[in-house]
Amino acid sequence: MVNLHSKIESKPGVVFLSQIVSTSKVNGQSKASKKQKQVSNTLAEWGFNFALPLLCLTDEEDKYQLLTGSEIYESARESGIDKIWAVLIAAKKPEAEKAIEPALLQYELNDRVIDSQDIAEFLDFLNHSDKSTLTSIPGIKDGYAKLIDDKRPYTSSEDMQKKLGNKRSLKWLKAYKQSKIKP
Repeated sequence: MVNLHSKIESKPGVVFLSQIVSTSKVNGQSKASKKQKQVSNTLAEWGFNFALPLLCLTDEEDKYQLLTGSEIYESARESGIDKIWAVLIAAKKPEAEKAIEPALLQYELNDRVIDSQDIAEFLDFLNHSDKSTLTSIPGIKDGYAKLIDDKRPYTSSEDMQKKLGNKRSLKWLKAYKQSKIKP
């Protein structure tokens, strides 16, 4: 891929952890976050990562500077795997850092896909859950749980959005999908 604005080339590839130079503050910390431990366990089980840290060139041959994804890098080290998928930006750090903001913006757009089955399950959840179960979804407080209850039943995605609002219902649907709660 070529960034037409700056002509910086980038491509995904597999990189050995020994090739990555990291000066992140995460290095050397003995207490990993809960999410980092989960990622470490997944990396150990699967042997590869889904989220791709961004790397750039250094002055040393076959060494790459870590720009983003320090916790992924640390999780990989902790899990015992020796290589990870990364995106290599073919530029040195000052120039590569200019590409980071647009790349991070792209990561924000990488939401999980919501399909018709997800919507059907969420509608069933809204139609049949009691108030305390509804409030277990992030963003649904007591007042919203009462609103959901008052406007039942929800027959379709359009009906739900009309009764509860587009942004709000989509936000709750995404939170529901990430949760383990089922009606």
